[in-house]
Amino acid sequence: MPRRQQRRPVARKGERKAPREDVGALDASARRLLAANGGDPRRLEALVRDLQQLRDEADRVAFEEPSPDALREYRRATRELAEAQRAFVLATGN
Repeated sequence: MPRRQQRRPVARKGERKAPREDVGALDASARRLLAANGGDPRRLEALVRDLQQLRDEADRVAFEEPSPDALREYRRATRELAEAQRAFVLATGN
């Protein structure tokens, strides 16, 4: 008797996969940022606040005037904010 063929899972068009995070790259960038700021939590906290403002501004611009450049700028700001937040966590030991 021939083997029964297994069905492959069906991918739905509207279904989105969760974005994959490269934790190693994020940690490496955070460690570089931590070294560049001398491991000072206060400086990193101020940097996080500044990057949050930049990310919020990039989000506003991308929402009001959508374009590939605006999306690229928003993603860059989001990535830099995530790196700074991770560096702050490393600096404070939380």
